[in-house]
Amino acid sequence: MHTSRLQKLLSILANLSIVWMELKAIPLSWSGVHEEMFLFYTELSNLFAMGGCLVTAVCQMGCLVTGRELPLWVRTLKYVATSCLMMTFLTVVFVLAPICGPDGHYVLLLTSSMLYNHFLNPVVAFLSFVLLERSSPMPRQTVRRAMIPTLLYGSVALAANVAKLYKGPYPFLYVYDQPLWASCVWAVVILGGNYLIALMVWKLAGGRRPA
Repeated sequence: MHTSRLQKLLSILANLSIVWMELKAIPLSWSGVHEEMFLFYTELSNLFAMGGCLVTAVCQMGCLVTGRELPLWVRTLKYVATSCLMMTFLTVVFVLAPICGPDGHYVLLLTSSMLYNHFLNPVVAFLSFVLLERSSPMPRQTVRRAMIPTLLYGSVALAANVAKLYKGPYPFLYVYDQPLWASCVWAVVILGGNYLIALMVWKLAGGRRPA
């Protein structure tokens, strides 16, 4: 699918805005929890997205000059990053914010670094990917690749909690505060949700099944 010069230009601006917002968010996160920020899926996914969006913006600048479309590997990188950010956004909206009580959505979506990491970055990444970067249709197997960051994070975090290296940082990782079956249910829900989110992004962005 061909994208217009306007789409390319808006894509560049959207991706650079995510880079800028993440640069604003990093010192806010650091001031709050210091090095513990790197224990959070939210922080890691946003740092990954910042790198992916920077690559996308630079490549899109070249495409704006040459008239070509983004290479498939760049679009796949942005897709994986977008899926991770949407995983963060929807987990906050439907799981973490309700746990935090009546003010949970306000606090977790609109205050400090969470305004950027939980809300603005995911929304801008999603909209730019599905509306502005629809070239190079991705094959169905790309959906599985979008799950790799979550699988890696979950495996390390779960092992660290079992070994009592640290606790959490999310309630569903409190393996010693809940029965084994609850941890298993959470694992199924999170990985299943991750797959459905990746599939949704893939479809909305014009993903195609193999011929």
